[in-house]
Amino acid sequence: MIATYNRSAVLREVLDVLRLQTVRTWEAIVVGDGCTDDSADVVAAFGDPRLRFVNLDRNHGEQSAPNNAGVSLATGRALAFLNHDDFWRPDHLERSLAHLDATGADLVYSWIANLLPGEDETVVLLGVSPGGVYTPAAIVPASSWVMRRELAGRVGPWRSGWTIRLSPSQDWLWRAAKLGAQLRELPRVSVIGFPSGSRPGSYAASGAAEHARWRARLQSDPAWPEAILTRYIRTQADGGRLPPSARPARQVSWALRNAGSAAVASAGLHPLAVWTAIRHPGPGGFLTWLRKRRGLPARGSRMT
Repeated sequence: MIATYNRSAVLREVLDVLRLQTVRTWEAIVVGDGCTDDSADVVAAFGDPRLRFVNLDRNHGEQSAPNNAGVSLATGRALAFLNHDDFWRPDHLERSLAHLDATGADLVYSWIANLLPGEDETVVLLGVSPGGVYTPAAIVPASSWVMRRELAGRVGPWRSGWTIRLSPSQDWLWRAAKLGAQLRELPRVSVIGFPSGSRPGSYAASGAAEHARWRARLQSDPAWPEAILTRYIRTQADGGRLPPSARPARQVSWALRNAGSAAVASAGLHPLAVWTAIRHPGPGGFLTWLRKRRGLPARGSRMT
């Protein structure tokens, strides 16, 4: 499932990389959130029967409705999500499906190297969990998930970002965990992320120069994510399954963070929801902030 809205140039790059998957038997359901650009033409131009475009009749202003529509149309034994501005490495599905079978988990998630804008290749590593088991203290973007189809039915649809105090993806994962779903980490950089919240005005821009550059880099240097991981471990890794920092103050900081997150979770609350409620008050507060960062209106006239 690929939820998208009016970023056809970026979508073209993402689909180009998607078609490199070593697993060949997949279907990609690209769901437009009321797209008004040429996204449908971009999908059709590939001439690939595995790619399907569906456009919702109105714009919801966030990804829950498109993702729910994609799930309802999917026919595969396993489900996966891909944000329309992220790249999967060519063996993402192959490795994830193998890990799903090997662990017997309901859902597996890999590490994401989130690229920050700039020429210094600064990354933030997401999806790292202590012990390889999901904890709400970890941010696990949906682009890294591969799950058994049955889990979607157990947990139910994504909840609208306008009604909750958390991103819809993290809310859904938290709900799955509370139902007892087995969520397991695949300790490997499998996804390259381009977080739109770190790129002001990203939805207002029409080009895809950054994605095109990194798509060429990924195609010419398949081991590049390992180089990212090595540098990350050496310079940024603190806590989780990565080598702890040599600085005692940082170790204490991480210990306090993990303990605090565990206490909040034990009370039935998502730690990130508490933090989000403080910084972005009210239901949909985080989504309102994120849309502004992306260069989109708070809530357009076409949304309800």
